[in-house]
Amino acid sequence: MKDYKQTARTISLRNAFIITYTLLAVVFFAGTCIYFIVSRNRLLLAQSENYTTVSARQSSNNIRNFCRSAEMGARLIYDEPDLVSFYPKQEIMTAEEINTVQQLSNIMNKSSYIFDFADFGVIYSSGAVAGNVTDGTRALFGQNVFGRAVLLLGQKSESWTAFFSGNLSRVCFLKKLNDNAVFISSFYATKIGNVFNSMAENTNVAICVTDSTDRVIYGSDNMTVSAGDRLPGDILSRFDGKVNVTVGDDEGAACVIELDNGWRVYSIISPVRLGRGPSLNAESFILIMGLTLLMTFVIAGAIISAVFLSDGSAKRILGKELDTSTGVLTPFYCEERVSELIETSLLGGTWAFTLVKIKDYEIIKERLGSDFTEGGLRMLSDILHEGFGDDAAIGLNSRNEFVVFSDFSDYDIFKAHDALKSKHEEIRARFAELLVGENSDFKLDTAMGVCIYPDHGKDYDELDYKASLALSSALELDNDSLVFFDEKLERKQGGDS
Repeated sequence: MKDYKQTARTISLRNAFIITYTLLAVVFFAGTCIYFIVSRNRLLLAQSENYTTVSARQSSNNIRNFCRSAEMGARLIYDEPDLVSFYPKQEIMTAEEINTVQQLSNIMNKSSYIFDFADFGVIYSSGAVAGNVTDGTRALFGQNVFGRAVLLLGQKSESWTAFFSGNLSRVCFLKKLNDNAVFISSFYATKIGNVFNSMAENTNVAICVTDSTDRVIYGSDNMTVSAGDRLPGDILSRFDGKVNVTVGDDEGAACVIELDNGWRVYSIISPVRLGRGPSLNAESFILIMGLTLLMTFVIAGAIISAVFLSDGSAKRILGKELDTSTGVLTPFYCEERVSELIETSLLGGTWAFTLVKIKDYEIIKERLGSDFTEGGLRMLSDILHEGFGDDAAIGLNSRNEFVVFSDFSDYDIFKAHDALKSKHEEIRARFAELLVGENSDFKLDTAMGVCIYPDHGKDYDELDYKASLALSSALELDNDSLVFFDEKLERKQGGDS
């Protein structure tokens, strides 16, 4: 009995020592980690300030180079003094004036092809135009394009202006040639945005370019504001009205650089550390933080083990990726999958970005019931899966339209385009199978809008915008309809805005 009590006491003491020293070791480890993290704050902040400055400078240089190419048309004209001073005196031009305008148009058109701008031309007080000035730009400037251009120039010889419409912005460069002639070049701000997203990708740096009033012209995908919005006051207050400076504090690091045309490039990095605390030598701070960290790990581990590793939870998490009714990807996962395919596609490939929608869906759903329409959606999903195959990404977007991204790559680009169009015509014909109701006596009409990657867009947003224009035109047609995007649709959209 005595031996048993001694053995039990020894075991009890051993367990007590194990627990005590384990807790002390955990507390010491937690304190050491906290000490290391807090001591690294200044180094992390310095690195963040350096990175945000570099990203702002690189972005600024890219924008400057892009703007210089937009201004190149004016320089080409200035090489010909006679063209600088020229302007048609009347709305009806003489033969000599027509020849001069044609000469200018040739210069502008060649430059436009080289630099890929939507507008590259000269506008005159008489209403004449040399080069290319699109209907979209005319709509932005109003009926008197020349008068609005002069008003925007003010007392300056040249200026940059941004126009905002929805989530898109368009920028325009104006340069005065003479009292009756103004050079104009313009383009969508998305053309200058590739550098932003490439630098912001896989980092917590957000980059944007604004006009002189701090309205966002274009921002990286992780910016919290859209085109046309003014930067929030909490960002602007950090600079206190200053430009060409870098700031760093508990809120992270940020840099602003002002360009020659008045635009500003902002680069912002959110904090990636725990934050500052009391003195590093305060034992109570280390003890409390260490015990808190220990308890957090224990509780978090228990929760993860009990909840997140259970079979039911795993099924719920995986289930969010697919739409329960149609079995296709939900909007977030659909965009992610399409973006992944874009990034991994081979150079020279040809892909179709297709939007599909049942016509008058909401009206039919309201009159006949959701069971009626959901059956049609499932049938449509089956047709798309069978028609495009398992390699295509098929999902829904936030507008409840089917999205299909399918590969038609071929060594011969013409064969690829022919195959793409043939396949979509074939699937459109299959929409005749969309018969619903108890006796399959009700036909659902379907619209399909298609654009091509990379011909019509380089990312998901551009492709979605172009395909939605084609889909809108398809919805206006009778029966099952199919419309392929072309530039006329975009010009029509620009003219209507």
